[in-house]
Amino acid sequence: MGFLACRAELHSHSRASDGKPTPEEVVIRAAQLGLSAVALSDHNTFRGSALAQASAKELDLDITIIPANEVRTSRGDVLVLCPSLPDEDPPKGIEPPELRKWSLERGCIMIAAHPFQPGRKGVGRYLFSHYTEFDAVEVWNARGLPPLNWLAERFARSKGLPMTSGSDAHVISELGEAPTVVFAEGCTAEQIIEAIKKGMCRPTKGRMGFKALREAVEWSVGRRLGRAY
Repeated sequence: MGFLACRAELHSHSRASDGKPTPEEVVIRAAQLGLSAVALSDHNTFRGSALAQASAKELDLDITIIPANEVRTSRGDVLVLCPSLPDEDPPKGIEPPELRKWSLERGCIMIAAHPFQPGRKGVGRYLFSHYTEFDAVEVWNARGLPPLNWLAERFARSKGLPMTSGSDAHVISELGEAPTVVFAEGCTAEQIIEAIKKGMCRPTKGRMGFKALREAVEWSVGRRLGRAY
């Protein structure tokens, strides 16, 4: 059987945590962009993914929703991608080895998010000595500094770890700026996750455009000032 090249947005956010768009808006935009799949990885919750799945079904959109959660562990942020919606969220502040156990029990994978970006709360140096706890490394984050993305890529290559990319979108215009190309038998959540575990994926290296940057700054400032959107 041949493989499909699934273009998957593996890192995005909605109003279920600190993003501007609703889960429904994320799903619609992902479908408009022609993405095969989108992981709505809201901070410390799978709620955004659940709402996104419901929206995709209601709107009859041909796109896979990968249940995801950007978990704030005791060592930093970790993307958890699952084949189906888990029965619970992992606790905020969980130790990475415990999150590893939690993930394995549910068939999920762990990806080190923006590991070396300053101020982004990545796992950083912890990854150097504990890389075996992770299934992949996000080597290109569209919001990240390129030299530190390259550092993540060099490290992942040196350890033979699968490499992913993501937009880390918090506003709709960021979505799909750096999808991961996953080579799988199909573009279901389970097939994409299995392919990533095997290293059958390739990061892309898009950057935030001016419109996305302006919108993201306005959203971030507005949230901090308590403005309604």
